[in-house]
Amino acid sequence: MKVNPLHLIKSLLVEFNTDKTGSLAIYDSQFIKKFVDDPNFPFLVSFPRTGSHWLRMVMELYFEKPSLVRVFYYKDCQDYLTLHTHDMNLDIYRKNVIYLYREPAPTVYSQMMYEKEDTRDLERVKYWSTLYGKHLAKWLIEETETEKKTIMRYENLLKDMATEFSKVTEHFEMQIDADKLQRATEKVSKEEVKKKTAHDPQVINRSGFYEISRKEFLQNNSELIGDLVLEQNCQLQQYFI
Repeated sequence: MKVNPLHLIKSLLVEFNTDKTGSLAIYDSQFIKKFVDDPNFPFLVSFPRTGSHWLRMVMELYFEKPSLVRVFYYKDCQDYLTLHTHDMNLDIYRKNVIYLYREPAPTVYSQMMYEKEDTRDLERVKYWSTLYGKHLAKWLIEETETEKKTIMRYENLLKDMATEFSKVTEHFEMQIDADKLQRATEKVSKEEVKKKTAHDPQVINRSGFYEISRKEFLQNNSELIGDLVLEQNCQLQQYFI
């Protein structure tokens, strides 16, 4: 199954703003099309709220090269490392992919808060759980068109950044520079992410209410969300051990 490049470009260009103090959105569709049309150009795929802003910022500092379509640091660069997409319609298939995923229950909570939905609405919890389950099933197990795929887990980045990030450097056939990675990681604090995502203030939510609500949500819904995710493909269990 192939996706129409023009459809992909349209789905990527949700943001047209430029924030001089934060980040820069690339909105030239013809420019982006050059990369989309290259079947070997790497795509970074992640469901929303799985840590992609943070990872892209670290990658940009480490490789000294930004990702499309939002640039955080190297705004004059004309060479790009990856193209990031959420693949919400599950219609993107590429040869070269880095896939980032995260524990389902925190992802669903974060997405519902981002969308300003009622986290007590069981139908919406089920909706997002099922959609994320389909996303995980596609990219972790079912799709067969990717020839070069690297899978990364958000929790592993938090636990052991160097080991997990080395998967990215290996993807680009490079040895990891631990000191350079440490400098990049130290720079990309939550405050830094918030500053660089001023175009979307909801990217980082650090309120006390958020954390209290999150804890309650996870207590009440983690089992349900896990079951709904596994309903999409029981083989997903191995990715959450």
